[in-house]
Amino acid sequence: MRGLRSFVLCAPLVCLAAPSCTTGGDETTDSSEASGPVSTSGVTITTTGGQGGSESTSPGSSGESTTQATGGASEDSSANSSSGGFKFDVGEETSGGSTTGPDDSMCPCAPNSDLIYVLSDDKQLWTYNPENNLFVLVGALGCPTPNTTFSMGVGRNGYAWVQDTALVGLSSMGDLYRMNVSNPSDCTDPGYTPGANGWNHFGMAFVSASDINPCDSLYGAHWDGGLSGFGEGPGVGKLGVFDEGALQVNTIGPNNYNGAELTGTGDGRLYAFGGVPDAKLIQFDKQTADEIESISFAGFPLTQAFAFAFWGGDFYFFTE
Repeated sequence: MRGLRSFVLCAPLVCLAAPSCTTGGDETTDSSEASGPVSTSGVTITTTGGQGGSESTSPGSSGESTTQATGGASEDSSANSSSGGFKFDVGEETSGGSTTGPDDSMCPCAPNSDLIYVLSDDKQLWTYNPENNLFVLVGALGCPTPNTTFSMGVGRNGYAWVQDTALVGLSSMGDLYRMNVSNPSDCTDPGYTPGANGWNHFGMAFVSASDINPCDSLYGAHWDGGLSGFGEGPGVGKLGVFDEGALQVNTIGPNNYNGAELTGTGDGRLYAFGGVPDAKLIQFDKQTADEIESISFAGFPLTQAFAFAFWGGDFYFFTE
């Protein structure tokens, strides 16, 4: 969701996602470009000048959403940057090469599902490699929609759910499509009804069930699609999980964020990037939607386009 700003690419990016087969999240940027680490309560915050992004959300002019990410992001209540982004080091490595962790044979990963996937605003699918900070074109999307891409979540099975956005009255709605990330021309309309079960739009991410069960589910953080953009306040948002059979998001419970991006860790924890006026890193209970904890980033707003990812033990945040 969000239309990434163009860097060295020919086309600006709009949203990124990665399955739980990756190093535990959606996307990242090359840490070799980092500088100026700051330590706060055992957490290392690093400003980065790299490029990349994850799934990002942003209401545009006319209530539409574009995906935008402008560099690796790191979290911290004192973090602030006018360009690039921040990386939040949680102090541990949860890479796919770990000798401990869930049994991947329970839900095997499809070929290439350990990569980070990116959508451009001209409807092309790219892969992003956080180790060398390079994007590689996979191909053009075949999704049967003329509308702007809003969000994407990639599962371990090698298929992504892609949401678009279209203005309907004074707000926007998003339709859903199912895409093969190895062959993005294979993108079909499964028959989802925009606004089903009261969900207009949602930032999304596949998250593993637990630290011993890698099988993933698609979680959503609701945005009402209103022209006023994102918001924060008691009960203004909700967390849900997508039912692929019923083609609807089932609400788990309310939360205080109208519009947020989601990502998951390798051990099955669910996090969100949301909040106004200052952005926050929020951990949610996947069963109850209760907010477990949050970190506020003073002076660091979401902006109108943002992205979020967890990879290699770090959270990365991207804003316009």
